[in-house]
Amino acid sequence: MSAYNQPTAKRQKVREPRTDNVDYFQGIEKVEYNNMASPAESGSYRYYNVSERVHSRPMDDWLKYSVSLTDFRSNGSDVHGRSTHSRPWDDGTDSMDNHKRHIKALFDLCAKLGVKYWTAFDSDLVPYSESWEENKTHWDDVTEYIQELTQRYHVKLLWIAPDLHSHPRYVSGAFTSNDASTFIQAATQIKRCLEAAQRLNAECFLIWPYREGYHTPFQTDVAREIKLFAKLLKLTAEYKDRLNYRCQLLIMPYYKSYHNRNFYGGWQHHQWRERDLVHTYMWDVTSCLYLLKNYNLDRYYKVSVTPGHHMYMANVYNMLGGVTVTNEWDHYDSRTLTLMMKCIVDQGSSPPGGINLKLVPRRDSDLRELTTMYVKYIDAVAKALRMACTVIAEQILSKHLQQRYSTYYSGIGSRIISSDISMEECEEYYKKNQPHGDVPSSKYEHLDVVFQRHLDACDHI
Repeated sequence: MSAYNQPTAKRQKVREPRTDNVDYFQGIEKVEYNNMASPAESGSYRYYNVSERVHSRPMDDWLKYSVSLTDFRSNGSDVHGRSTHSRPWDDGTDSMDNHKRHIKALFDLCAKLGVKYWTAFDSDLVPYSESWEENKTHWDDVTEYIQELTQRYHVKLLWIAPDLHSHPRYVSGAFTSNDASTFIQAATQIKRCLEAAQRLNAECFLIWPYREGYHTPFQTDVAREIKLFAKLLKLTAEYKDRLNYRCQLLIMPYYKSYHNRNFYGGWQHHQWRERDLVHTYMWDVTSCLYLLKNYNLDRYYKVSVTPGHHMYMANVYNMLGGVTVTNEWDHYDSRTLTLMMKCIVDQGSSPPGGINLKLVPRRDSDLRELTTMYVKYIDAVAKALRMACTVIAEQILSKHLQQRYSTYYSGIGSRIISSDISMEECEEYYKKNQPHGDVPSSKYEHLDVVFQRHLDACDHI
């Protein structure tokens, strides 16, 4: 018995410090709010104060941040260079222990940042295995491990997504493959991922249809592939309901997925994007919404988008499910970020998928630089929230909009909005009240200056 017990004790001694007890960000203090910090103090927040109430809610109710494990796992390689990062938790293998150390390191980072959520693809959590039993063992192991970390750190899984793009089998798509066995494999992977998400109490479940599209119509049955696409989305929603799993299903159009300055760039890439990206089935939010609506899937799914036009359109249709912020977005662009946060505040609550920080560290970044990268984006969005709430409170934009559309608040204009009106009535009104004079100015230049000056005045709010 002693010969048996000795190696067991030794194995536990070696393993515990590597996966459980080591603080991978040791030496880096927890990032706190300090609005009096000097410009050189990059390890504190100047605008993000978790408990402060903004627009009648705590700030972290509006700013539901999550850190992407997928991008956190970046090793610094790109299409023109090899791995440059040497992280204390990464031994470069595809082992279960290495996956666990990445997860533990992410929890350490979230604890330092004060972020309460994280996101991941299933391939971030377990190594790939062709063996059904080995795969099940891996999932049971990592699920139990994540549950322990969740209780210890109080950091929750916001969403998990099946990786339906990296395996060679998905080279021609997962949902829309011409091979039925590939469709079945994708469905099986989604099923297993949904079950894991339920066990981990993930609040959302994300689908990213990265490879669904066609090269040329003469070798593709596009109509059939679209139907297959919708079929698997429906199977996913139906299985979630059978599990009695109450989460929000999200889908992420990939109109921006190929355009990342950390990996690609230059004029050649832009030419490729213009020529080929429109061949994908969900290259923007409009094509995504149309597919969902056409197959009655809009009651199950909401869309996760980037700041800007696509976010505004998703919000108009009450389909905004989450916002993804990448390094491509300039954190100094206070205008875009302020309008993003105004969109969220106007809808009354943070979207279920929150604000996902999908940030890839620079190739030469150490751990302190890695932490600072998240600090600057978290603080930039928090500053934008403060600005947005000030803009709303002072009615800077709402007064202009009310004045610009004033003709729709009374007379025939109000009838156009509130009741049925015929073409004959429009013609009759036009005959009696033919408009005279020029179309009123939108006062864009004036409002542009007013809005920017207001943002400049809010620099230290």
